Amino acid sequence: MTGPLHQVLAEVSAGTPTVAEIIRRTGLSDDVVRAALDHLVLSGRITSTKLSLGCPTTGCGTCPSAGGCALPAALGARRPGLVSLALTRPVA
Repeated sequence: MTGPLHQVLAEVSAGTPTVAEIIRRTGLSDDVVRAALDHLVLSGRITSTKLSLGCPTTGCGTCPSAGGCALPAALGARRPGLVSLALTRPVA
């Protein structure tokens, strides 16, 4: 059995598109997935970039990606918006 960090990292690596989908595929809770993403960003294993497109001024309730935003708390305390996550290469 692999731990939550490995499961979440594997899903990001596989291109799983949303936090909701990571939760569904791993069976982990929302809090565990978001904590894992926070840790992976802070440890430099993945990078997080806020995308400046498409978020409605009325908030996530009208967004087709509602609930799928993946901004780690470490980079903005779960502000609404779309975020791109990318794996980083380890420094040799």
